[in-house]
Amino acid sequence: MNKTLLRLISLLLLASMVAGGVLACGDSGKDPAVDTAAADTTAEETEAPDPLAAYDLAGDTIRIYTSIDATDSTNANALIEGTGEENGEIVNDTVYKRNMDVSELLNVQFEFIPASETYSTVQTAISKIVLAGDDVYDLIINDIFPMANLALEGMFRDVSKHPVFDFEAEYWWHEYMKDLSVVGDTQYIMTGDFFMDVLCSAHALYFNKQLIENMMGDPDIIYKKVLDGKWTCDEFLAISSAGYQDLNGNTKPDMGDLWGFTCIGMWGSAMPFMVCGDLEFVSRDPDGSINGYALNNERAGRTLVMLNDVFHDPATNTGLGDIPSLVANFTSGLSVFVGYQRIGDFANFRDTEFDVGVAPYPKLDELQERYVTGSHDTTEIGVIPVTSSKFDNTCVAVEALCRETHRQVLPAYYETAMKVKYARDDITSQMLDILHENLRVSFPTAYNGYLGGIFLNDPFATPLSKKSTDFASAMAKIESKAAKNIEKMIETYMTNMG
Repeated sequence: MNKTLLRLISLLLLASMVAGGVLACGDSGKDPAVDTAAADTTAEETEAPDPLAAYDLAGDTIRIYTSIDATDSTNANALIEGTGEENGEIVNDTVYKRNMDVSELLNVQFEFIPASETYSTVQTAISKIVLAGDDVYDLIINDIFPMANLALEGMFRDVSKHPVFDFEAEYWWHEYMKDLSVVGDTQYIMTGDFFMDVLCSAHALYFNKQLIENMMGDPDIIYKKVLDGKWTCDEFLAISSAGYQDLNGNTKPDMGDLWGFTCIGMWGSAMPFMVCGDLEFVSRDPDGSINGYALNNERAGRTLVMLNDVFHDPATNTGLGDIPSLVANFTSGLSVFVGYQRIGDFANFRDTEFDVGVAPYPKLDELQERYVTGSHDTTEIGVIPVTSSKFDNTCVAVEALCRETHRQVLPAYYETAMKVKYARDDITSQMLDILHENLRVSFPTAYNGYLGGIFLNDPFATPLSKKSTDFASAMAKIESKAAKNIEKMIETYMTNMG
């Protein structure tokens, strides 16, 4: 009996139990029911039936609170809701088709409710709704760090045990999602392909291939280093440092010169460098439960040194004030590398007069086994509020939306929009694959604020702002606080999860 058939049997049992009232889901009389025609299969069939076709959600409406705020550069509502109609644009039309296909498959409707809350206001807005017991949303899509805070307060449903989910499937960002867990295998935050901002907001390092060729004699030298596993922070810094040129001849670095690396400030720009070294931020028990703070080690200390080398290098310009200025400077050919950019920003560079390369952020050293693609702390993820009366129906719908996004929308966006329309060479596509496949670190960005900055601010950002490489002193100031804050977080988690 293969995995698909086993999964079909499990889903049929779930659907029949829900329909028979064995599972109390309170879906207002619109529980998932078995489609007996879809379940009537024979062993002679060469292709297993679609397990999700076993569900009939009886025309129910799933209410999706979807973020439309783009304060921090990326927002994926166009890939979630779309325009609601076909307009001839391939990605939008694929989003529309996906939503219609899932609607037809499950006999379900979707109501998209726009949320213009920013990362600084959405936590209060959602908290008020849940604490008031208002059953107004079934799925909430918004920024990861405020949603992680609310998850600790018990405001969302645990989806880890729901049998409809196949979290091992390729359309779920499983390692990224598990990194968000605090105790055991509980799972309150969902990051599957339907939540496309996880991909769109993933950090990527862009570079001017013409300048690289001028400097190195080979426009693909960075690509080759990446594929050989030799793309390290030292390699990045060597190229960036050599890239500076005093174009205006006034013997001092200023605007109008050619920079090795440009970015906006240090905090957001340093974040991908903070995680690219594949650090252990917390320690865990065999069941996945967090049991302590794990950042006080030699590797983290070397990371702080590396950050100082990068951001205090004379060839680095952290003074670009906003994203349009940053992009304009880079597209004008005045920077070898540009930071503070995400995978979803690739479109900003399609009309440049030079070829733009994209690469993962470098490894800390060659001994590091894998590249690490981190996403920003405003990455938009999915949660199901405890006030929703449609838990089971929502889970079924989310599983189908994630699967069909992977089948339909991701190829249209990633293959067509990203690779064919925007990328100008095949090797760039390989870099995008590496970024996609190595998206994994989420815990430090999700919980850093809640835990008082013990993962990113205190050990890295604060000493970096002071040009300090004294990691031991930074740890001496915060390690006791870090241990207490993590202990408090676990207690809060356990209390609110019952």
